Amino acid sequence: MKKQETTFKGSCEHSNLTELLYLGQLENEEEKKLAQLHLQQCPVCKRTFSELEQQYRFIEKEIQKPVTNKTLDLAKEVGSKDTKYGLLICEPVESAKTNKKAAPYKAKVLFTANGAGNTKNKKLADFNLKSLPEDSIAIRAMTDKKCNKLLLYLWSPQNEDFDGWELKISGEAKAVFNLSGMSQIPLMEIEDLNGKVIYFKERQTAFASGNRFTNIKSSITTL
Repeated sequence: MKKQETTFKGSCEHSNLTELLYLGQLENEEEKKLAQLHLQQCPVCKRTFSELEQQYRFIEKEIQKPVTNKTLDLAKEVGSKDTKYGLLICEPVESAKTNKKAAPYKAKVLFTANGAGNTKNKKLADFNLKSLPEDSIAIRAMTDKKCNKLLLYLWSPQNEDFDGWELKISGEAKAVFNLSGMSQIPLMEIEDLNGKVIYFKERQTAFASGNRFTNIKSSITTL
């Protein structure tokens, strides 16, 4: 007697388990083994698994890119009326003593919108970040009063991977950034950062050690 093979022409009732398996969301070991065994035998789920690989690789690649100025301009437009955002440029403090753990930078506010000053009608897209000095770091900041947070988005001419970077403002706040350079600190006025010495530190993280669902979720910040 020939061994009976399970074949599916177009769909499979277990396709939902295929995605959970790919994302590492099957916590029950027995259920995981059954899903893996089914995947070996089902051509439909094999194809689904391959398609999921392509889709999530694309998603992971995209969310690792720094948030663009145009994206933040759009977020500002659709946000609440009291939302404020702005641009700070941080330049190295040359006279400071060398610190192996963190490098000091002095922050300068270039503009804020929905704040004080004649530049309130400008947009982030009006600024060409690529023209900044190579040793500088840009911070795009946006208030989120609903969550009582100041959202921070890094940009640097020399770096596009900010995973695990730390920012520290002496005595005030500390933030750790994800792959795309996003983080947050307690709510404060953007203008209050002008002239502040901000410390940046790079570090290696275990970001890739989690399952795919955790990695993707941790890279997304909701405005």
